Amino acid sequence: MYNTSTLKVQIDMKGESMFTDIIAIMPEQVKGKGIYSRIYKEDESILDQRTPALFLKNLYEEKGKSKKQMDKKIKATYQIYRNIPYVIDANQVFFPFKIRNTPFAENNRAFINVKYVSKIKDTTIVLVSGEEIQTLSNNKSLIQNRNLAKALHLEEILVKTLERESSMRYVMAYLRKEGYPR
Repeated sequence: MYNTSTLKVQIDMKGESMFTDIIAIMPEQVKGKGIYSRIYKEDESILDQRTPALFLKNLYEEKGKSKKQMDKKIKATYQIYRNIPYVIDANQVFFPFKIRNTPFAENNRAFINVKYVSKIKDTTIVLVSGEEIQTLSNNKSLIQNRNLAKALHLEEILVKTLERESSMRYVMAYLRKEGYPR
């Protein structure tokens, strides 16, 4: 029998609950400290000491992936070299957009989970909840970034589905070999 208390909560590197999906990761200036990440989840908002890009890089590492390897794969497959989405898993694919003006380019980008984007209106991202996020990116780049992220999201879902199907075929073959009925 499984211990139900361990099944209910998954813990990440910083001890935050990773059970709910992340909707968006926004840079936030903390006076006297620097750029932190404001992480918006389905049920809460968390301030993290890491920058948005570092937070996503650490999410990659938690999943056993490498940002450099994923970028290489995306560049080779889609011929895209800038604003590459972060493909964490089948539920979390983030695309970047410009949210603020700063002298440091890495501190002016926010990231949003493509799963929660309903549509793009001019320079505004409309979420499935109806909330709107004003951006400094132009309409064309927002649409291109969203389309690429959506394609990668669907590709990740397809890969997971094929893995499950392959696993099921293996289990069924094993059960037949052991003499279990169909």
